[in-house]
Amino acid sequence: MSKKTKIDPRIKRTNKYLRNALVELLKEKDVTSITIQEITEKAELTRGTFYLHYQDKQDFLMQSMNEVLEELIEKVKPRQNDEYSSELEEKDESVSFLKLFEFIYDHADYFKVMLSDRGLPQFRSHMTEIVKRRVYGELISSIGEAEDVLDIPKDILISYITSAHIGVICSWLESDMKFSPAFMADKLTRLTLLGPIRVAGLENKIKLPY
Repeated sequence: MSKKTKIDPRIKRTNKYLRNALVELLKEKDVTSITIQEITEKAELTRGTFYLHYQDKQDFLMQSMNEVLEELIEKVKPRQNDEYSSELEEKDESVSFLKLFEFIYDHADYFKVMLSDRGLPQFRSHMTEIVKRRVYGELISSIGEAEDVLDIPKDILISYITSAHIGVICSWLESDMKFSPAFMADKLTRLTLLGPIRVAGLENKIKLPY
């Protein structure tokens, strides 16, 4: 990833006001129904200020989405210059999960509306790709190396894992995050590595559908 240029704090503040305004509006209506006028009024900014930063509504939506997801990437990626952190991540496979859930917890309103039917359709697919490459990168690499001995096609396995992860995140948000990020990270790690039937303690207690 290329080195980022430092953003003027005033620009960051303006972007945050506009993004927060979008989130509030998305709680009431679909993204396609929201106008620039409504966004700027909710943010208590002028349309002129909006157009200093964005070409149009679509440009604003895409840039806002990319900014949040870039922050998410920065959150979950290993800290190369932190020896202790790197060592910890090698020992604890749930660390990336924990960072992911902590970030979503801190930006819950945004993720809740953007992953809903009212948000941008591209958001879920972009986030799924981040989960696949940044959170499950090492696991997926291991799956690729063992592809010859897999009982099911690799693509199906990877799709199942990443789709289940996004589904769990959505369910957690919809329940108003009644479990902590640490709890979610731990359980999702176990579900991913051991499978749902085993983790739930149902191996010998249910009748399989075949």
